[in-house]
Amino acid sequence: MADQHTNDKVLEGLSDSQRQSLHEFSQVTNANLDLAVRVLASRQWNTQQAIQMYYEPGYADALQKTDDAQEAEKDVSEGLRRRGVEASGSGRDTQSNVRGAESSGHNAEGGSRRKPEYSASRRPQFAITPLLVWPFVLMLRLAMLAASTLLRILGIQRIASSGVPNQTTITNDFEHYFEAHYGLEHPPFFHGTLAAARTAALRDQKYIVMVLWSKEHDDADVFGRALAHPDVVACLTQPQFIVWAGDLTQLDAYAAASDSGATHFPSISVLGPRAASAGLPTRLELVARMRNGPQTANAMAQSLVSFVTRVVASRDSMTRAMQREQDERDAERRLRAQQNAAYEASLARDQERDREQREQSARAREQEIKAREEEIKAKEEQDAEERRRREEQAVDEQRTQWRWAKLAQIHKENATELASADAAKLSLRLENGRRIVHSFARDSTMQRVFDFVETRDVADEWATKGVTPYGSDLAQITAPAGYTHTYEFALVSQFPRVVFDDRRATLHNALSACGLWPSAVLIAEPLFEPED
Repeated sequence: MADQHTNDKVLEGLSDSQRQSLHEFSQVTNANLDLAVRVLASRQWNTQQAIQMYYEPGYADALQKTDDAQEAEKDVSEGLRRRGVEASGSGRDTQSNVRGAESSGHNAEGGSRRKPEYSASRRPQFAITPLLVWPFVLMLRLAMLAASTLLRILGIQRIASSGVPNQTTITNDFEHYFEAHYGLEHPPFFHGTLAAARTAALRDQKYIVMVLWSKEHDDADVFGRALAHPDVVACLTQPQFIVWAGDLTQLDAYAAASDSGATHFPSISVLGPRAASAGLPTRLELVARMRNGPQTANAMAQSLVSFVTRVVASRDSMTRAMQREQDERDAERRLRAQQNAAYEASLARDQERDREQREQSARAREQEIKAREEEIKAKEEQDAEERRRREEQAVDEQRTQWRWAKLAQIHKENATELASADAAKLSLRLENGRRIVHSFARDSTMQRVFDFVETRDVADEWATKGVTPYGSDLAQITAPAGYTHTYEFALVSQFPRVVFDDRRATLHNALSACGLWPSAVLIAEPLFEPED
């Protein structure tokens, strides 16, 4: 109860993110709460770094010793502080007693030199912390140096620096390396973590053939060629096996080696489901580990096939019994599921009939309301469409009348422009691709050119029919009152690229500014994309 109370107090002092980090750390390492909090706190609650340092040899012990030293230092500092408070609170009698005690000690020592006296307000600047901590710091540094050297010798130094990579990526790298050195024929390696392989093996009642190796080991090449042997490939390709290969330079394989107690590498172990007392496969257990010595690749391949076959044969009866039990449980579960499904289907049918009867009248009312709403909406849309059509028709009529009036104005001004000697000659390309060459007076504005382009459609109609929608007298047509025309094109020169958007500028100034006077080629480019 005391430990549970302590654990609750520790958890209450943690934030939500720290609790999540603690949960992830405990799931991977199975460390107790106190040690997990210490390791995470030493790495600023970085879960990945904490997991790496936890598997560093001697780190947890060194961390515990450092914490003990800090507690001892805290106790000593607290004692010194209390002594200072007592000394400052005592009177002259206390100081006299202290000096008398020191004199007595001096006499008892037979004439030794008298110790100096220090008052509470003037003590020597002496710290006991370095004396208590430095042996542990020295031991920690020596332990870390030894661990780093050992990891470098075993070829797993990258565990401390490369982090915790994705196991699928690790398996892909391992498989690519294996295929590059030993060929494309090899057992089907499981892509995922060892925990995922365990889950799949328990679910499907399969064996896990766990391969632990590193290319830095002396027997790695012989082991790799043996693993690529056709007999081994044929044996491990059987559906009852899951082949999980781990590189000892990675964290998952290193943890698997530590948990399984493997000490010689490369190593092959077989894990199989173990039945609990109630006959249920609760977890996997280590069935056997192959012990191999120096031998050729062919001999190692034959030994591996014999080892796997012998292990499976020894557990075949138990595996079949477990499979039968599993099949019986599955059949019973399916029967219950079918019965439940039949009951739920019958209940659902009854409920569906009741629901349909309740909702039938509601649907009829909703349909009636919806029909009325749709009728009203259709009427409103029809009215809106009619208004929009009339408005567009009115705008089109005003635009047409404006163009005819503008054409009449242009006809009046054409005689003056043609008679002018200092005129600009413009080649205009309209939006429909038609080209028109026309002369404009020097003092004409760009508005004059815009109007000329805008009226080409009605100008063609006038030239063809000689009559307007408003009568045969062109000069009598006037622009509609209150109408403001919007030009839907821009006049552009391609070489150089110039957009003439200032319609108030004179033609001479506009063209001279870009070196196009007195002749230019202008293109009428639409401002809006045409509607489909």
